[in-house]
Amino acid sequence: MEWHISPIASKSYHSGKDFAKDDGVACALVKNGEGELVRVDTLVSEANKVEMPGDVLCRWTQLFKPKPSDGKEEAEALKLTADNLFISFFEGEEEGTLSEENAELKLFLGLMLERRRVLRVKARTRKYTRYVHRPSKREFLVPAVDLDPRFFIENEEKLSFLIDGGEDSEAGGDEPKETEES
Repeated sequence: MEWHISPIASKSYHSGKDFAKDDGVACALVKNGEGELVRVDTLVSEANKVEMPGDVLCRWTQLFKPKPSDGKEEAEALKLTADNLFISFFEGEEEGTLSEENAELKLFLGLMLERRRVLRVKARTRKYTRYVHRPSKREFLVPAVDLDPRFFIENEEKLSFLIDGGEDSEAGGDEPKETEES
């Protein structure tokens, strides 16, 4: 299950101003009217002024780091997977620090990737889980929060793209029809 979403933009969605190194960037993952996932990046100072092109699924902030243009990263960055989405939640945070921002989504994605064996649990306490990302060997601290049914009910529509890959739930076919017996 993969989602094709643009990597971090080089300029603001709102003003078109180019990001400079270490600019604060407010990022949002948005599901637009066509059901596509779109990433919206703006300067932190513009975050409250921008009109989103759909329903906001999640938000985070990070510092802008210009990428070297060796061509290899451009091809890899063309698609955003659950793996890349998980990692992008930690961009701009100091490694080894515990941030409560998007804690439920971090935990949900962490559990998903742990099940797929992309993440390995290094330590688990009451306050956090320390994951090791197998491909990159980076460590991530994920807050231990309760994923109660209310979280899933309130965010069911937002989380549907993670579970079914954004496919229409009616694509499975017609429901069985009731028949009368005589």
